[in-house]
Amino acid sequence: MPWFALDDGFDTHPKVRKAGNAAAGLFCRMGAHCAKHLTEGLVDSATARDYGSATQLRKLVEVGMLHPAGHGCGRCPQPEPGGYVLHDYLDYNRSRKQIETARENGRKRQQKGRDRQAEARKGSALSAKRDANATQNERDSDSFRAQNEPHFKEGTAGQGHVSRRDTLQGATAVPSPPIPSSSFRTAARDGGQPTGVVIPDWAQPLIDALSDRNMHVSWRLSTMQWCAVQELINTRGVPFLVEQARRRWNPKDPIKFASLLIQIWCEIPAPSQRKEQEAPTASWPPHCGDPDCDEVTRTREVEHTNGIRSLTPCPVCHPSRKENRAA
Repeated sequence: MPWFALDDGFDTHPKVRKAGNAAAGLFCRMGAHCAKHLTEGLVDSATARDYGSATQLRKLVEVGMLHPAGHGCGRCPQPEPGGYVLHDYLDYNRSRKQIETARENGRKRQQKGRDRQAEARKGSALSAKRDANATQNERDSDSFRAQNEPHFKEGTAGQGHVSRRDTLQGATAVPSPPIPSSSFRTAARDGGQPTGVVIPDWAQPLIDALSDRNMHVSWRLSTMQWCAVQELINTRGVPFLVEQARRRWNPKDPIKFASLLIQIWCEIPAPSQRKEQEAPTASWPPHCGDPDCDEVTRTREVEHTNGIRSLTPCPVCHPSRKENRAA
């Protein structure tokens, strides 16, 4: 919002005292009009007649504070017939180009600030999710071990004689591998998974596609989490899931657990749902054309009495306005 400049000696200036209070008030109103509409000191005839009387205008011209059309001042531009120009306006006030440049620079600074805040919020959210996921996986791992840890009361294997779990010295040996099945298989360490993690056959294409993109995670999941993976594959497809994982993948800080990938995939709608959500987006009303209104954000910069500037929705063309919502 531009300002019309008056120094602290305006009230006692000889020209102002000679013109009188009424004419001085008219001069201030005309200056505010020029600052608001960026006319660089020019006032059209209709505005001049609306703001003051012919006597007041004549007094301002006589003392040299205003110039009519055809004046002889070499420093001031010529107004339109019937209009006026404030004497030496650009010596104390900014030009139209200076004000528009300052506004554009201010918009750029505000946009940069919004972008930095959005990036900071996004980074904080991702970090919080990673921490929560790591904690949950650690709890799940501890719970899994506690539930599957053998508890024997007598001897090494809970019986009086030597079993296949006992060595000749009586120490507990590594348990025998599980029996293979037709629907699950055990992942080996050279495949990037801890020993004992079973992978459903229907999930192997997804894991292979992620591995081809150098995205390796731990697939130690609960039954409910495997059900979620199967639903995601059926509704979104392997290529879509791999592409979304690639967009979130950071080689410097890679995702370590598949449960975090499940959270990421569940937050993204399926391709058909995304199209349905994007279709009904309402168009904004036409821009009002006011120079104080930003055409992109439909906001205006307002300076309060305490000197703090803030952005408020445009009362004419912002979508939050009642009649715009109804339209």
